Amino acid sequence: MELFQAKDHYILQQGERALWCSRHDGGLQLRPATDLLLAWNPICLGLVEGVIGKIQLHSDHPWWLILIRQKALVGKLPGDHEVCKITKIAVLSLSEMEPQDLELELCKKHHFGINKPEKIVPSPDDSKFLLKTFTHIKSNVSAPNKKKVKESKEKEKLERRLLEELLKMFMDSESFYYSLTYDLTNSVQRQSAGEKGPRPLWQKVDDRFFWNKYMIQDLTEIDTRRGLLDYPHYPRFRAD
Repeated sequence: MELFQAKDHYILQQGERALWCSRHDGGLQLRPATDLLLAWNPICLGLVEGVIGKIQLHSDHPWWLILIRQKALVGKLPGDHEVCKITKIAVLSLSEMEPQDLELELCKKHHFGINKPEKIVPSPDDSKFLLKTFTHIKSNVSAPNKKKVKESKEKEKLERRLLEELLKMFMDSESFYYSLTYDLTNSVQRQSAGEKGPRPLWQKVDDRFFWNKYMIQDLTEIDTRRGLLDYPHYPRFRAD
């Protein structure tokens, strides 16, 4: 899946579909891949394996898009269903801040012979670690106010700590598995007993293991409205 940066959106494109993620309000839209021609100066940042979801750690801060940066195939189930493990993630701020180096695999189609993706506007901070983006978070204070500045710093500190825990959870635990085509949350018997015609996979899974249900709520709402039974961009997880 290709990740593009445009002036107002980040765009995840795969096949004939593209997920547009607003850099103003964090809203998500599913659009035809051909709409990429309408984006303002899109630049390919690289490849990602999937979307875990989006989170907002504080109401005063932007939404963050959590992406699967790297996966490992751990096996196949009968029917050739692949089961993968998340090994690395990327966190992307849905805001006007310039993205830091996400260390994504480069797309050969757009980066032939290039070591690093081109940025729309060079960032003054070339640090590689994605949590460095916190240095760009600014408080909306029109005049000096010690109380507001202190509150803003406390919010940023909390957000940093939560994101660090999020990164540690995914990268250190090695416990997050998913399949794009198979329900890992129910036994074969339960799947057979509960089958009631074609439904999207996220509607069939056991909610006890659907830990990122809230994080992909916007995507499931798109699915519900449009009946996209095979939309491949967001994996369903089981954390063991």
